Amino acid sequence: MADYVTDGKIGIDLTATYASTSAGSTTLFPVTPGTRVSTSNNGVYIFARAESDISAYDAVIMSTYADSASLTPVLRAVPVTTTNAAALGYSMVGFAQTAITSSYYGWIGINGMLKVNLLIACQPKVPLYTTATAGKLDDATVSAGYIQGIVANTSATSASAPYCIVNNAGLMTSNPV
Repeated sequence: MADYVTDGKIGIDLTATYASTSAGSTTLFPVTPGTRVSTSNNGVYIFARAESDISAYDAVIMSTYADSASLTPVLRAVPVTTTNAAALGYSMVGFAQTAITSSYYGWIGINGMLKVNLLIACQPKVPLYTTATAGKLDDATVSAGYIQGIVANTSATSASAPYCIVNNAGLMTSNPV
């Protein structure tokens, strides 16, 4: 169920990735990092930079900050783990629908019907949490690792990426009651 852009922006390929200018790219970005586009299936995607390799369907945490090469803040993403979620404290969560190499830019889903990497035997329609495995979520309760705004439609019978309904997912600082 491939999403496509519906808000009139022409030439947006949600599966394309782009080398950063510091990596010697001569290809122009289709939009400014941080730009959002509306898609089919009530989806929204955001254009961001991968701070480390991101696999297809990984859950990522995102934040905007500058670096030594640029004073302009850029939206950056990294696969979420329980450890980096607690250390970094970012609250914006997204789900890469295609692999993005470190230092490259790509589109990350933040709303809609999206595939998400879940661990084996993760149950549907229950709260999802961060894990020690980068980019993967599970139904095992983790203190301060609760991801609100996402629900799996089916169980993960093996390590897989089932479709999940995502609505402005975010990292919560405490477990649901």
